[in-house]
Amino acid sequence: MDIRRSPGRPDDEEFATLLAAARRGREGAASKTEALRCRLPLPYLSQQAHLTAPASDYRLAEKALSGPYQVARRLLDRYEIGALDIAGRLEVPPAIVEETLRGQSAPVVLVDLEDGVPPQKVAEARANAVRLAREVERGSSLYFLRTAAIDDPRCADDLLGVLLEAGKGIPAPRYPIDGIVLAKVRHPHEVEWLWSILAEVESALELEAGQIRVSYQIETGWGVLNLPALVSMGNDRLAGIILGTVDLSADLLLPETRYRHPVNEWARTQITLAAGAMGVPAIDGMTLDFPVGRSELGPEENRTLVLHRMRSNFDDALYSIDRGMSGRWVGHPLQLVATIVAFRSVFSAETIAGELEKLEFFAESVAADRAAAVGPGSELLDLATDRHSRNLLARAVAWGLVPADRARRLGLIADADGTVTA
Repeated sequence: MDIRRSPGRPDDEEFATLLAAARRGREGAASKTEALRCRLPLPYLSQQAHLTAPASDYRLAEKALSGPYQVARRLLDRYEIGALDIAGRLEVPPAIVEETLRGQSAPVVLVDLEDGVPPQKVAEARANAVRLAREVERGSSLYFLRTAAIDDPRCADDLLGVLLEAGKGIPAPRYPIDGIVLAKVRHPHEVEWLWSILAEVESALELEAGQIRVSYQIETGWGVLNLPALVSMGNDRLAGIILGTVDLSADLLLPETRYRHPVNEWARTQITLAAGAMGVPAIDGMTLDFPVGRSELGPEENRTLVLHRMRSNFDDALYSIDRGMSGRWVGHPLQLVATIVAFRSVFSAETIAGELEKLEFFAESVAADRAAAVGPGSELLDLATDRHSRNLLARAVAWGLVPADRARRLGLIADADGTVTA
């Protein structure tokens, strides 16, 4: 901006010119800032649990997609564990457990072509991944595919072999793969390569540009160090950022694989910050102790063990939520149950009702020309608290806790496409 004038206060014409230039500059800067934040379709906010299944085991992956809660109920029956037993061990109201156990679909099912597949079964695993995507009814679950990492020669074969085959003859709106997980991402040039491959796939299948979403799995030192650069390349394709505690521990030569190791805590914080800045979910790592009985133990001992392991997963999920994570990886149907119970206990119906009340109360205050007010619970309500409520409630809409029509009236989601406006 270069406005030449004589010394002293500008006249009206000079001021108008200066103001117009300032406004244009602000619009340009704001546009660049907006481009560094994703606009997620509503279903992608529902990522409280990523249930993983190896593509090499078709039967196991099919159950994860079609009925993980049915499997969980059968396992609980085997161990003679009821909803009241779980509620007592987790110290939550029985109604939350009962509602969870009536579930049908996991929020996200991750079909794994990477660590969970032995080399001799790669071809079979790819074929399974295609068949699972095309043939299995998965309800409301998002289908994510994790391919080999980019430093593995078979990464390109995994991507093209599955993504193209899965879409053959299927209309673009019904393309069956919602996203992929980029394992062990380290550097921006890796993302550039992936973006070019996905653009080619979308063009070949006549999909919308950016239709195949991507979550970064951060499990290397370089991945954490390069997070700002990696997420700034996300544009509208990024769907989440995932912490991989085990591979991160291996990459950094930590003396043990510990979920709450200080280095994992550091990485967890970086991921929460980066995901929040981009407007995508931050997904925490998995609890490694599975709720599975052991052959050398008797029925009562196994019952105690399973409940103890469910409590461990539940505690880890509460820990994740407290640190700003929007979901967790789980590797077993009973971990899925414990994780969803944790989210439902923190974001209870009473909590959501309270946030809705604050949102509507503040809207009335603004309409009455008050930019700040004392809310119904004697709390401060202002523009900052309103933004917090809106972001929380946008997730609640995705979880089915706030009806979509009410969410639109409150401006939480857009009318046309259901993307989040908060």
